[in-house]
Amino acid sequence: MANVLDLKRRIRSVKNTRQITKAMKMVSAAKLRRAQERAMSARPYARMISSVLDSLMRRVDIYDPETGKLRHPLFAVRPEKRVLLVIISGDKGFAGGFNANIMKTAYQFIDGNHEREIDVEAVGRKGRDLMRKRYPAAVYEEQTDEFGNKRQVRKERKGPVEVTGEHQGMLLKLETSRVEDMAHDIIARYVHEEIDAAYIVYNEFKSVIQQRLVVEKLLPLQKIGAPEVAGSA
Repeated sequence: MANVLDLKRRIRSVKNTRQITKAMKMVSAAKLRRAQERAMSARPYARMISSVLDSLMRRVDIYDPETGKLRHPLFAVRPEKRVLLVIISGDKGFAGGFNANIMKTAYQFIDGNHEREIDVEAVGRKGRDLMRKRYPAAVYEEQTDEFGNKRQVRKERKGPVEVTGEHQGMLLKLETSRVEDMAHDIIARYVHEEIDAAYIVYNEFKSVIQQRLVVEKLLPLQKIGAPEVAGSA
């Protein structure tokens, strides 16, 4: 049976733990508030950019008036035999169901498209780790074309679903250059007909206690400013 001294030590230990927990809670609340402010302040800018691009698209001829063909390959619609799926997850845990819900939505998308070949681009360490445990990584080799340009070309597929890229730490310190490199790579793969469509799975912020899981179609472009949502939860 514990004596009085042991009980006093236990009480003191619990109080110290409570102080540490309270301090961590205050730090987390401050970080969450700053992240929320950044997310909300970026939305008017995103809406304005979409409005400008939509206005430009209405003033540009998408089809050649003489041949009737598309002027830009990103508007070309093809049968979706090869699909790219970009998964936006976190780099750290202890986030409740944030990462688990995103991965559940990604698995549902993959299981619902089992007749297609799917390439996975994992943004975030959590998504990368889970995808690499379940699916093989794609293998590439460098080839040179007749003009002397070097390009990474994939070898034979190991399975219908492969992890083609991983992007750790992108959300911890968001840099425009990294996002641009990833976007250019996806565009190049679509233009070279390595993929027929591109989708993204992400958690849309509504409020601190409410988020919406979205599967959005990125390519081909249908209408700028009005993204095609393939699914949500």
